[in-house]
Amino acid sequence: MDKKDNLDQTLNLGTEIRLSETLKKHIKIGTIKTIRDLRKLMNGVKYNFQFCIGREKGWFGDDKFDFPEAEAKYREAFNTVLDGGLSDDEYDSVDEEGIKELDSLLTRFL
Repeated sequence: MDKKDNLDQTLNLGTEIRLSETLKKHIKIGTIKTIRDLRKLMNGVKYNFQFCIGREKGWFGDDKFDFPEAEAKYREAFNTVLDGGLSDDEYDSVDEEGIKELDSLLTRFL
């Protein structure tokens, strides 16, 4: 293990992910508390992040679902597991590959 890895571990940082051409973030190392908090937060969210983006509250098939609320929960979850969270500008700048990365991010904790 090199010095950078030791420092990252000391700072509770895991791997770095790419969210856009100019935006990279470190994932925090998960703890039992983080897992519990995320499971509580994401309880009832049935759809993946990418599917929830920009949809209105309403019916989807036979399911009445609040997509803006689900997107807000995802945003809160990302802010919990990413070092420094995501500012509004950073969140809005996430590109297609970054959306895919975020979509799979929480499965590491859940």
